[in-house]
Amino acid sequence: MTFTAHAAVLTSESTGVNLLHSAQFMEDPSGDLRLDNVRGLSQKFQPWTGGGSEMNFGFTSSAYWIRVPLQRDENAPKDWLLALSHDKFYELDFYPPQGPAILTGSGRPLRTRPYFDRSFVFPLEVATQQEFAYLRVTSKYALTVPLKIWQPSVYQQDQLLFYILQFLYFGGLIILAIYGLIIFSALRDVRFLIYCAYIVTAGFGMFVGNGFGRLLIWPDSPAFDEVTQCAFLGLAAFFAVMFAAKLLLADDDQTWLRRGMQLSELLFLLVIASALLHLVVPHALRPANQLLMINAVAMSFLVGVACFRAYKQRREGIRFFIAGWLILWLGIAVGGLRSFGWVPTNGLTFYAVQISTALETILMAMALADLLRIEHEAYAKTQVQALEANRALLEITQTSEMALKRAVLNRTEQLEASLKLEKNLRAQYARFVSMISHEFRTPLSIIQIQVGLMRKENERGIDQIKRRLDTVGSATQRLAVMFDKWLHSDAINQTLEALQPKHMDIKSWLQEVVRLSAHLLVNHYADLQLQRDASTVFADEYHLGVAVTNLIDNAAKYSPSGTTITIKTLVKEGYIGLEVANEGPGIPLEMQDKIFNEFFRLSPENSIRGVGLGLSIVQRIAKAHGGHVTLASTPGRGAAFTIWLPTVQRERS
Repeated sequence: MTFTAHAAVLTSESTGVNLLHSAQFMEDPSGDLRLDNVRGLSQKFQPWTGGGSEMNFGFTSSAYWIRVPLQRDENAPKDWLLALSHDKFYELDFYPPQGPAILTGSGRPLRTRPYFDRSFVFPLEVATQQEFAYLRVTSKYALTVPLKIWQPSVYQQDQLLFYILQFLYFGGLIILAIYGLIIFSALRDVRFLIYCAYIVTAGFGMFVGNGFGRLLIWPDSPAFDEVTQCAFLGLAAFFAVMFAAKLLLADDDQTWLRRGMQLSELLFLLVIASALLHLVVPHALRPANQLLMINAVAMSFLVGVACFRAYKQRREGIRFFIAGWLILWLGIAVGGLRSFGWVPTNGLTFYAVQISTALETILMAMALADLLRIEHEAYAKTQVQALEANRALLEITQTSEMALKRAVLNRTEQLEASLKLEKNLRAQYARFVSMISHEFRTPLSIIQIQVGLMRKENERGIDQIKRRLDTVGSATQRLAVMFDKWLHSDAINQTLEALQPKHMDIKSWLQEVVRLSAHLLVNHYADLQLQRDASTVFADEYHLGVAVTNLIDNAAKYSPSGTTITIKTLVKEGYIGLEVANEGPGIPLEMQDKIFNEFFRLSPENSIRGVGLGLSIVQRIAKAHGGHVTLASTPGRGAAFTIWLPTVQRERS
């Protein structure tokens, strides 16, 4: 079927006339056809019906011949410029209606171009009767052929405006890159370094993609110029995925999303390697470009899912990032679809990636600034809370010191009254101090560890403040209870020999003890099992709480993180039991009869803190209530300690 070509008649008012709808094309899969053959195959030329403002053939290894009919009216100037505002034509052969052919392209020396221009511009003399100009084009990127004819003066004005816009674009990128580098130098925050690397590589990708690299930096290196855009854009995408993972995923996140983003990073590195391989192995660039586009779309999907998940988790400081990423994703998607010829090519779709990166880099800078603001406010709040906690602790310490001085003075006066009383009181005082020392050490150690973790996490930008503050609050509450018991005690007389028992609902009481022991169970799971028959006991609430807390503390210290600590009630004839079981290494049989001795430890040389008083205190409290403690342990299968309390009030031994 033959198509008739009709030229758009040029007039003196014509400016930037798009020749798309008058031009025709023919595919040459072999690439061997010459002009003489092509002129005899006019019946095979066909008009462009793909839409858009440019011919877009996608990724192809074929050569394409384009026939352009030209004609002007008598009043129009005869000198015109045919501009193909795209620089990635590997071969571009121009055959004017009159005059010699011009053989140029990005794969040929820069001197073959008629004008020193970033793209390809050809001079034309247009006659008043219709004539044909022919073009033969190939590309190792997506083959896009824009065809516009200009009056020379109008073309210069259009290019001046284009260069002004490009100056503003690249100038803005330079300013943002310097901003990221300065912030990184001041804070050593790696997010700003990645952000800076992304801007620099993306900027270079756009710079060489617009033809400025070949024009201004490496004019005599056509082979290197062919691979630079793919390599720089692949490197920019690599840094973009890394930056997104830093902002959207936790450091310990090992989900499929993290693995998918890591795979995307590796594929972008493969794109860069394949592009550079083209310098020594022909035909490696086209698959590299195709992989770049496919992986860019996949990467955009992964980061989009990460954005959605971070939004659902109410992660702070991501609003600007999500907005910027949506804009970038849209630009990349449009650019990728245009490269494959799935959407029409026009000014918006051709520069979609460049436009989206300009907006996205600004929003990324705002996202980083927002994160700095949030982290600074959190740090300031933490400092205020730490100061208040230190002040409260100081007041408690001063009050306790005064109370201790009074207690020591009273005890000294009593010791002078009787030698026998002195010996008894010395023994009681030693036991009391040992118990208080053991009880105070655990919450104080927890507070010290949590404060250290808060400082390290703050330096690394990790937001675990609520979790740390909850733990410190629980430990502080425990300290306050012990201080209150100490300060309001009748000096040293309130010992295990002077219990104050009462009827207690064991279920609700045990639930409260487990809640107040949350700071001991930070790295473990607590399983509370309450039997119906175990309801009421007659016991001293405080001292029994000390005993159960000691068992929970030991279970947490001697069992691996992530295991379960079981707290349950038991019933046997005449007794109600409170059992605490762990999944630790257990206790050797030969040491089970010594485990309740004061100052006895299984492995004194290990790193677990303690002085060997906890279980002896538990046993003394149980005996003071008329009960006893049992141990059930198999080495390698954990240990279970049970406090047995009589179901009826008995005389304490």
